[in-house]
Amino acid sequence: MKVLHVIANMSPESGGPVMTLQNLTQALAHEDVHCQIFTTCGNGSDASTTLDSHVLIYRFEPGLLAYVWNAYSKKLAAALWNRLEDHTFDLVHVHEPWHYPGFAAFRAARNHKVPYVLTLHGTLDEWCLQHKRLKKFIYLKLIQDHIIKSSDTLHAHTCAEKARISNLGYKTPVFVVPCGIDLASFDELPERSEFLATYPSLSGKRVILFMGRLHSKKGLDVLARSYVSLSQKFEDTALLIVGPNEGDTQKRIESILKTSPAFPRTVFTGMLTGKNKLAALASADLFVLPSYSEGFSRAVLESLAAGLPVVISRQCNFPEVSEYNAGFVVEPDPASVTRAVTALLSNDRLRVRMGHNGRKLVREKYSSRRVAASMADLYRTLIGSRPR
Repeated sequence: MKVLHVIANMSPESGGPVMTLQNLTQALAHEDVHCQIFTTCGNGSDASTTLDSHVLIYRFEPGLLAYVWNAYSKKLAAALWNRLEDHTFDLVHVHEPWHYPGFAAFRAARNHKVPYVLTLHGTLDEWCLQHKRLKKFIYLKLIQDHIIKSSDTLHAHTCAEKARISNLGYKTPVFVVPCGIDLASFDELPERSEFLATYPSLSGKRVILFMGRLHSKKGLDVLARSYVSLSQKFEDTALLIVGPNEGDTQKRIESILKTSPAFPRTVFTGMLTGKNKLAALASADLFVLPSYSEGFSRAVLESLAAGLPVVISRQCNFPEVSEYNAGFVVEPDPASVTRAVTALLSNDRLRVRMGHNGRKLVREKYSSRRVAASMADLYRTLIGSRPR
């Protein structure tokens, strides 16, 4: 089986969807699903690279219209059309709406009668639809609404996302498959001393970790206000913020922290990947993500895999955290976050127990192989039902 995945870009700074796609395509190789990825690049020239498991990524040069139509690329559209016309692929799987490659893939797939799957990555959540509302409303009415209604299947990461799609009135079949993770990658984390050598101000501190894009939807303002309070009660703590900055988010967070002892005990690292990201996880004592909106957070999944207890908002759509007693699910407000973090900082045994439960949760429900098997079954069903 050959599947073409389409996404606007594969930059790690774009967040969870990119890492989720990399993980999925590599795991699908074990299910005899051979994947390629079509995307765009920003360096002015076409290029290709290869992930593990021989997953090819083709990056196409964007055109001038990319300034008004996200990731517009005539070269990508032409390649999509040609590859589907010559039956190179059995199915097309698009990740996230709101971009030209998804439109081009839909048009080519419909014309050549190839099954089309759309993963929404939480983009129909109320908060997301209100963000840049006018632009999305216009695009939804002109283009995206028809694509969503005409897709063979919509892929949701959570049952809450599936319910949200239904509440919006869409009748398209929705298949729920969560993100997956390779737990073996977290079996031997780097020594904590490695990270502390780079960030010595964290030495001797209990570290509260945030990891993800510094974006307004992530609730960093909530975390900052909570830490202003926590830093006065727990003087042996530090706040570690890992992720790429977007817009003026970091400045706004710094302005909240500057009025208290919290500011000198806060470290911004920017984007970390690979071993450096694992080292950040190894240095932390707990993880906090008080998002206003999430599709499915890989940062939560990675923190659980690393054995960290987590404090997350209800909007993270991860109720299993409570079910497995792997952390606290709270409302995205400073008082709720402060209470949960205080409970963890005040009880070493609770942190250890919740950390162990988090590893168990990931092992039982979110392994890459389990997720890939479910996705491969969906692909086979769609391909098998397509009229010849």
